[in-house]
Amino acid sequence: MLVCLSEHPFGTVKWYHGAHYLLCKGIEKTTGELGLSFLAYNLKRAINMVGTKKLVAAMKA
Repeated sequence: MLVCLSEHPFGTVKWYHGAHYLLCKGIEKTTGELGLSFLAYNLKRAINMVGTKKLVAAMKA
């Protein structure tokens, strides 16, 4: 059960960006690639939840 819970976010982010595989090789590079993908995914979700103006105001504070 734990495996399903941890793999779901990775699968969602991969399909969200149309990525079926990682472009980089090596643990550091793939960690960076996944980190950027999760950052983009989370920013998109935050924009959809609170809106751009509130998000920018919160980042400035």
